[in-house]
Amino acid sequence: MLLIGPQASGKSTLSKSIFIFKSIKHELSKFILDVSNEQLERPIDEFSKYLRKRFVDFFGTTKHTQQFRLKYHYSSEKEMTIYLNTQGYVEVIFNSNILNDMNVIFRNVRNYNDRVSRKQSRYVTLDERLEIESEKRLYLKSIKSHIDDLFEDTRATVFIPSGRSLISTLADQLQDIEPYSLDFFMKSFVERINRLKLSFRDTLNILIEEREGLINEEANLNEVKYAGRIIKKILKGEYRFQPDGERIYLNEDQYVKLQYASSGQQESVWILLLIFRYILDGTSVFIVFEEPEAHLYPETQNDIVELIGLLANINNNQIVVTTHSPYILSSFNNLLYAYQIGTNKVGIEKEAVESIVNNNVWIDPNRTSAYFISENHCESIFDEELKLIQAEKIDSASSIINNKFNDLFNLDN
Repeated sequence: MLLIGPQASGKSTLSKSIFIFKSIKHELSKFILDVSNEQLERPIDEFSKYLRKRFVDFFGTTKHTQQFRLKYHYSSEKEMTIYLNTQGYVEVIFNSNILNDMNVIFRNVRNYNDRVSRKQSRYVTLDERLEIESEKRLYLKSIKSHIDDLFEDTRATVFIPSGRSLISTLADQLQDIEPYSLDFFMKSFVERINRLKLSFRDTLNILIEEREGLINEEANLNEVKYAGRIIKKILKGEYRFQPDGERIYLNEDQYVKLQYASSGQQESVWILLLIFRYILDGTSVFIVFEEPEAHLYPETQNDIVELIGLLANINNNQIVVTTHSPYILSSFNNLLYAYQIGTNKVGIEKEAVESIVNNNVWIDPNRTSAYFISENHCESIFDEELKLIQAEKIDSASSIINNKFNDLFNLDN
C-alpha cells in the first residue's frame, strides 16, 4: 500500500492506525504474559482497558482530540473497532467471533495457571521443575499459535518512522536517551536498532557466507546477495558496528563515523539494514516505511524502492509506504509494469525485461494499492485497468509549479 499527499493530510496517522490494528495480536501476547489471576476474572474488560492505555502511548492523550471511529476487518468474519466516546475516552469493541476466540484463549491461560499453581504449592523436585519449564515452553508456543489463528496472521509488525537521521547523528548516545523523551514509534525503532546493530560487526558478505554454511537452512540467497549489492550502492560503502562506534566503510582502510556521514546515509542506513536482516533471516513481516526517500537523490530513491519490492516478494510480506515523492511512485510503477510485461514473455523477450528490472523486484499489481490522502478525503489512485499508479497524480505537484513558471514567462513576453 502506497500513501501520498500533502503534509499534515493524515498519511502518518492512517499508517499508524493500520499498524496498531496489526499489532493487536502482539499486545494480546504481552498482556497474557503479565496477566494476573484477578485480571483473568474479567479478561476481556481488562484487556480492553490495557489497549486503551496503549492507544494513549501510541497517539498521546485524547482529551483534545475530535471524535473518531476506526474499524478494522481482519477477515470477513472478524473485526475490531476503536472509537472516542463523547467524554473523550477511547473505547475498544471486538465483534463476537473475536470475542469467542479470545475467551477460549483466556480459558486456556487460566487452566495453565491453575496447573502451575497446584504444582508449585508443594515441594518440587528437579525433574518436576524441568517438566514445568518444558510445559511452559509448549504452553507459550500454543498460545502464540492460537493468537496467530485468531487474527489470521503470523507476521511480525515493524514501524520505521521518519526523522531517522537524528538517531544516526546521536548514534553514540542512543543508550543514554531517556525513553520517555521519545514517542512510541521512535522509541520502538531505537530499541530495535540497539538490538540489531551488534549483528553487523562483520561485512554483509560474511553474514551471507555464514547463512550459506548453515545445514538444512532454506535461505533466499540470491535475493540476499542482490539486497547486499543495492545496499552498498546506496550507502556508497558498508556499515559496520565497532567497539568505538558505528562506521560507514568506504573501503577496507577508510571509513567515516556514522554521526559524520551524509544525511542520506544517516537517514537510510537502518531502513537498508533492517530489510537486509529480514531477507537474510526469512522473517515474515508487516512493515511501515515513513518517507523512505528522505535526503536521497532521485536515482537512489529508485534503488530503495527496488529493495522494498524485493522484501515484499519474500514470504508474502506486507508493506505500507508513506511518501511525498513522485520519484518513489514512478519507481513503483516501473516494478508494476515490469511484472506485467515480464510474466507474459518467454525466452529472450523475458530476459530483455529482466535485464532492465531484476525479476526479484517485480511487483504483482494484484497485491498493490495506492491512495492520495487529503484533508478528510482518501482517493484511490491505482488504475485498475492499466494496473499502474495514475500518472496525473504523480505529476500534479510538478504541474502546479510549472504553471507558475509559465504564468511568469507569459508576463515576460
